[in-house]
Amino acid sequence: MIIDIHGHLGNINFAPFWQADGKELERLARLAGVDKLCVSSARAIMYDTQEGNRELDETLREADRLYGLVVVNPMFPASADDLSLLTSNPRFRGVKIHPDYHGFSMESPEALRWLDPIAESVEFMLFHTSCMPGTGFAAAPLVARFAQRHPKTNFVMAHLAGLYQNGNYPYFPNLIGLETVAAMRLPNVWVDTAHFLMYAYKDVMAHAVRIIGAERLVFGTDVPLQSDMQMRFAIEAIQDLPISDGDKALILGETAKGLLKL
Repeated sequence: MIIDIHGHLGNINFAPFWQADGKELERLARLAGVDKLCVSSARAIMYDTQEGNRELDETLREADRLYGLVVVNPMFPASADDLSLLTSNPRFRGVKIHPDYHGFSMESPEALRWLDPIAESVEFMLFHTSCMPGTGFAAAPLVARFAQRHPKTNFVMAHLAGLYQNGNYPYFPNLIGLETVAAMRLPNVWVDTAHFLMYAYKDVMAHAVRIIGAERLVFGTDVPLQSDMQMRFAIEAIQDLPISDGDKALILGETAKGLLKL
């Protein structure tokens, strides 16, 4: 089973070429050979948190291949009410946090006071990890320290733990995120592969495995930011790694299967 743990329903960055409804997401996953796709709402991340969560709730009720994450935002505390979706709709499997787009830092005491009880109440959280020019609200060391405070909750750091998209040198990875994960050795932290570098240079995947090990990586693509062709290339990049078939299976789905309780 191949599981993509990081996708989005709707329109990413309001770009017409980065949008997909539920049927399109299922089509892209099918073409790429992805059996299950876990998504959050782009509308919830970029515009109206609760409206986006409701839209995803409706979509998941008609989608066999999709699972969902509830987006919550401490800037809009009422969004915590949407955690009820985790019980009312069994296709929701956890929570998505996006400090960079929501405009709060993981160093903010107020934000942390709001997020702490949420982390204690859920089993799985996918964190956007800062990887865009001019951002840093969710740098890997900050997310890792938060995860360390909540050892009973499982965390995935998105975007290879924050490879940095430098505007002048877009293909130079910042390895601090992966090195942080390797150094802290937290048993409740994993890293997803959703980053454009892996589509440009498959050796980036080999570096990630070398630094943190296959057992700490889970497959994610940021679809529809990536097309079905890019999703297939990412799968091939993992299948081409000089590691055991068992380790490839861990990255492509076995670990995510456990995290999402599929």
